[in-house]
Amino acid sequence: MKILNLLTLTIMFALLFTGCKDEVSKQKAEYDPSKPIVLKSFFPLEGGARTKILLDGENFGTDLSKIKVYFNNAKASIVSSNGDRIYAIVPRLPGEEPKISIVIGKDSVVYENSFIYHTQAQVSTVTGNGKKNFKPGMLSEAEVYGKYLELDAEGNIFMSWRDGGSPATFGIARINEKQNIVTPLIEAPSATRILYANGLTVDRATGMLTAAHESTKEVIFTFDPREAWYPRQRNVKFSTADLQSIVDADRYKNFVTFCPYDGHLYTRYRDGKIAKINPETMEAKIVHQGPYGSQYGQAINPKKPWLLYMTLHSNATPTEFRQGISVLDLRDPNGTGGFKRMNAPGGSGFRDGPIEDALFNYPKDIKFDNDGNMFVADYGNHCIRMVTPDNIVKTVAGQPGTAGYKDGGPAESQFNQPWGVAVNEQGDIYIADWSNARIRKLVIE
Repeated sequence: MKILNLLTLTIMFALLFTGCKDEVSKQKAEYDPSKPIVLKSFFPLEGGARTKILLDGENFGTDLSKIKVYFNNAKASIVSSNGDRIYAIVPRLPGEEPKISIVIGKDSVVYENSFIYHTQAQVSTVTGNGKKNFKPGMLSEAEVYGKYLELDAEGNIFMSWRDGGSPATFGIARINEKQNIVTPLIEAPSATRILYANGLTVDRATGMLTAAHESTKEVIFTFDPREAWYPRQRNVKFSTADLQSIVDADRYKNFVTFCPYDGHLYTRYRDGKIAKINPETMEAKIVHQGPYGSQYGQAINPKKPWLLYMTLHSNATPTEFRQGISVLDLRDPNGTGGFKRMNAPGGSGFRDGPIEDALFNYPKDIKFDNDGNMFVADYGNHCIRMVTPDNIVKTVAGQPGTAGYKDGGPAESQFNQPWGVAVNEQGDIYIADWSNARIRKLVIE
């Protein structure tokens, strides 16, 4: 009996000691705001998107809801933390040699050394065979000559076209990689066209596709996925004064863009007027008078959804807006900021670097990924450019100044006058490679 009692006491003391040890260890692992966060080292020192990285230091804590890791401004995914080591995943496109920062509560610390980030990119062809025509069918058999693209959250690619074929047709098509299909949503010979579409927009929450009829002041078309994208004509309702203020000879509205910031649509006329449209009632008003000129691109930045970006043609007036990327703050469209050009003036050219120094050559369509990276179809330079959230311009695919057709990595890939771009939820970029009559796909990791 005495032996049994002694054994019981031994086990109890062992359990008590272990419990105390675990409690001390747990307390030690918890983040203590009264103590500094100490950074020691990280490994590996370089890699690409989705690289697994270990961040060593002290006073991280174990509560993942309180820990944030950034590579420059790009947020990393965190797998685990034991208090002095964080296991994380390198985010996509953080910029070259990003600084790694750890934010816990109100404390923010940055590793002294930069991470060396390697961009891995691959260009492939989705559909099209080089014939400048539209023919529906399986991806391997279809023919496309698209200019502008847009995507929904379900993986549907929408393409507008207005060239090629005999007879030439105008229309909008749906392209789906998983379903292996290209099918028209609306199509008509150019002489009897119903819709003259350029830029397209999708409300990612509802899937509603909207296209502006270019050559009329009021007409737009909507395509509701709940109705199998059946085309419906809708007329924008301006006040008499606003409608008459739009110059008849410059009534062309090439684009319409859905703005998640206020739930409205925005379109711009060639005379420089920008209109705000309620997508439910179609009531509209002119909210800004900007520079004159034809337009080749328009997009909203999802990280700052009150900013509307545009690219204007070489006929823009004043001349400083020609062949450039400009931005308008929709929170106060007639405020002191106004309609501002972002990149360097100077017309056609090629130069990467800070956006205030960068040059483009007939920049066409522009679109953003969910991290705020802007992708530009640089038509005249035959390449795809990217503007990072901190406004650095870099070439991500194609060979500047060299037209051609070639799939592969960023150094060897070639385009011929790319016109349209669109970006899906995963950050894959689709390109309407216009003079190659193909839809291409750029995956950056």
